[in-house]
Amino acid sequence: WPDAVKEKTESSFEYIFEKSQWVPYWDTPLQIACLCRASFEITSLVLNTWLSFKENRTKSAIMTLQRVTVNCAEDVKDLISHLFALCNNNADNPSPNEIMDYFV
Repeated sequence: WPDAVKEKTESSFEYIFEKSQWVPYWDTPLQIACLCRASFEITSLVLNTWLSFKENRTKSAIMTLQRVTVNCAEDVKDLISHLFALCNNNADNPSPNEIMDYFV
């Protein structure tokens, strides 16, 4: 099943202003888990599997999750916000030690 986290399903359309057109938006199982407010256990399992693929460990891939965190359960929001913090160099983010403490 691990390869299933790479599958995508067309879920909606987004308007791309630069292209002046509507394009389909494709959700991954991880994004759907967040949108459906799946439990922390389920979402963290899917997230861990999703991150096991090298192409998902880029900043751009991780930042695609921002769109769906609004609907996540609070503990999942915390998990993903710490993941975002690892990708960004922002003074408002937790320190690297705080992030490590969260994951340990």
